Amino acid sequence: MKKIVTFLIIIGLSISVYAQSDNWYFSLSMGGSLPVGSFSKTNIDDLESGFAKKGFVLLLDATYPLNEHWGIKGMAMLNTSPIDRSWLGTKLELRMNEVPIIVTDEQRTYLSLRVNSWMSNAIMAGPVYTISFDRIYWDFQLLGGLNVGYLPQQKLLYNNPSNNWFYLDRNTSTTSFSYGLQAGTALRFPVTDRLNLRVGIDYYQSQAKVPYEQIRVTKVGETVTTENLGQGSSTIPIQLLSGSIGFVYYLN
Repeated sequence: MKKIVTFLIIIGLSISVYAQSDNWYFSLSMGGSLPVGSFSKTNIDDLESGFAKKGFVLLLDATYPLNEHWGIKGMAMLNTSPIDRSWLGTKLELRMNEVPIIVTDEQRTYLSLRVNSWMSNAIMAGPVYTISFDRIYWDFQLLGGLNVGYLPQQKLLYNNPSNNWFYLDRNTSTTSFSYGLQAGTALRFPVTDRLNLRVGIDYYQSQAKVPYEQIRVTKVGETVTTENLGQGSSTIPIQLLSGSIGFVYYLN
């Protein structure tokens, strides 16, 4: 929730700066996102599988028209995508067995998995081309910029009370920075002189690097020992199709 509030504050400050010119128009849209490609895969043998499911997207953009057809657009995007816990858990259990720490069916009750959704913020800019039909506008845009990915913070814990140790597979980073690219189109329909309804479809791609470690923590009396059993990382391509609906406000 704090990340979303911070995101909206940054957007608000950006609007106050851009509003110095009366040529700008702004839009706020939201809708659903569909992971595609490797981002949606649940193949436990594919290091690029993202295990992502349908999610939510929030878009805020500001556009400055240069002439009748061309303009410059800046956009802030927030996206969240839940994770398929079942397949991700299977992948982490197999990785645990390779250490090897073998867990029987009876011991699986001592396994626990914690993971949050994929989340990313992107700040992008680029050209937009508009075709007008009387008061209806059809936009085509290509934007690029910075993607800040908040990693799922996956954590597999095996903690058997009969043992003096526990095993942990966890991420070693919370964020990943990369380049993001978005291509999309949208229709704007008049509602009032200064207000339009906007319906858009976008394709977005980026990537996230997910580093992890496997450790065993042993406690003998007052002595605690941490043993590093393995580490590595995978780069997950982020590919999303999104559909959104919202409103456009014109300053003049």
